[in-house]
Amino acid sequence: MDAANLPLALPRGIHLGALLSVFGTLLFAEVVAPEAMRLRLLRHARIGALVALAAGAAWFAAQAAVFADSWDLPAAIPATALYSRFGHTLALRLLLMTIVPFLIAVPRVGSWLALISTGMALSMQGVMGHAGAAEGNEVFGLIASEALHLLAAGAWLGALLPLLLCLSAVSPHEARLAAERFSPIGLAAVLVIAGTAVVQAVALIGGFPNLIGTAYGRTALVKLGLFLLMLGFAVWNRLSLTDRLDAENPAPARRLLFISVAIETGCGLLVVLTAGLLASLVPGVHEQPVWPFTWRPSLEALADPDLRQEVAVALLAVGAGLAAVALGCIARRFRVAALLLAVPLIVWQAPSLGLLLVEAYPTSYLTSPSGFSAASIVRGQTVFAANCAACHGAGGEGNGPVSAGLRIKPADLTAGHLWDHKDGELFWWIGHGIENPEGGVAMPGFAATLTEDDRWAAIDFVRTLNAGASLQLSGSWSHPVPAPDLPIVCNNGSADRLSELRGQFVRIVTTSGAATAPAGTAILRLDRITNGAPPPDACASASAEAWGAYAAVAGVNPDALAGTEFLIDPAGWLRAAHGPKQGPDWNDPPVLSAAFRDLREQPISGALGGIHVHGH
Repeated sequence: MDAANLPLALPRGIHLGALLSVFGTLLFAEVVAPEAMRLRLLRHARIGALVALAAGAAWFAAQAAVFADSWDLPAAIPATALYSRFGHTLALRLLLMTIVPFLIAVPRVGSWLALISTGMALSMQGVMGHAGAAEGNEVFGLIASEALHLLAAGAWLGALLPLLLCLSAVSPHEARLAAERFSPIGLAAVLVIAGTAVVQAVALIGGFPNLIGTAYGRTALVKLGLFLLMLGFAVWNRLSLTDRLDAENPAPARRLLFISVAIETGCGLLVVLTAGLLASLVPGVHEQPVWPFTWRPSLEALADPDLRQEVAVALLAVGAGLAAVALGCIARRFRVAALLLAVPLIVWQAPSLGLLLVEAYPTSYLTSPSGFSAASIVRGQTVFAANCAACHGAGGEGNGPVSAGLRIKPADLTAGHLWDHKDGELFWWIGHGIENPEGGVAMPGFAATLTEDDRWAAIDFVRTLNAGASLQLSGSWSHPVPAPDLPIVCNNGSADRLSELRGQFVRIVTTSGAATAPAGTAILRLDRITNGAPPPDACASASAEAWGAYAAVAGVNPDALAGTEFLIDPAGWLRAAHGPKQGPDWNDPPVLSAAFRDLREQPISGALGGIHVHGH
């Protein structure tokens, strides 16, 4: 977060922290605190509500200025309040907090009504953050999980300050009783926080590479570390220090408990600040991760039976060693024997676990941003011909005109091992080259001469080249291949791009004759010369590059593509193809329906939007 975001992040953090404090204080006052502390805690809750109101108003003004790109607040604030979801939600939250100080003053039920009002205000946070910006049905689950997350955080973090006040103001015996009454609330809150954090992490971080390789993920790790530190202090407080408050001399335990809870409270404040920083960052799932290590986890070694056995033995040995260490910690009399058993096992077999790691680069987990489009594939074909074909050959088989004079034969890009390499690894090698294990350079890098878009396009073409070669060799694609995306024109105006037809089968034809398909199936006609005129009840290509891209994925020269047909499944994968006068007659409805049935029974699972499924 830079200095420009400070006027926005600071009042937002204070506002959220005050809300958590008010919720936790009210809950603690009604459920945990001794009667003598109740009125004092309610006064603190009233002050917290006023702080939340003031900070919320400042946040509203700062956000309105951001929306309007101007600090003309008399104009920006009404526009934000009237025309934005943020304005509607925060205005309602501020209204709820406005009545909290008055509710607290009502005898008997007022504090409970104030607790409910504050809980409702807390629950709205997700609507204004990343959860509310999600799409589809996912948004409701994220908003619900964030509401539960914040309510649980309020019950635990917000109650730490009242617990500190109790420890300093009541007798040691009453402090012990309060701590014991708070324990089940804290335990339930921890479980809810952990569960909802997993839900949000999966949706907003996206995966392990994004956890390590993005600012959002690393900040989430900091938050997790603070949470675990708080949890450690909480466990120490409950299992060790609380019971000592009834000892003959409780003063040392009381002092230690006060210090421990104070540290726990400080960690809680840091958690709130970290959460505020997360709200200012782009979620990891929307960023490309930059991998910081020279290795990455991989299961490639498990494909080899001998290596698979070595890894299995290593896992069993290391697991047995760790189990022995755990036994030694539990049963101290076995500690020496456990260490004598564990150390040799771990030292002996741990190096074999290195088979689960492979060399990595900063770009290892990047995925192609091109969308695997027809335009990118044809652009990549041009890049390949100008920069790669001299070594790898026009067909990518490693037999280019200069390959005979090279010490190391260029890679055969039509071989199956291409799919073992991630997009990001190919991107790194194209940009930085490949070193010769014996010294020197096996392949030069092109970062200085090719733009990033050119390199991604080259990767798209190489994937397509490989797919076409495998189709010609075996009659099927050896690896899942997405249908190259392209702009289209549909007779009924249902879609502007091929990717918008997902959810139904698509039959692509490259002839001008009549084509039929069952109801719910789209027909897309590719023309070498695009005129954008779709046939009745069908769609037509509106891309000049589509013909060349589909010729490449079919493994044929563009002059020979006419008459070739393709089937695309509802997930957007290319599933079947046949050349002119080859294969089944898809104009025969029973034949086409049978083909669809076979594809439904053998679905492809994996990410789409570029080739992200690499066979492992």
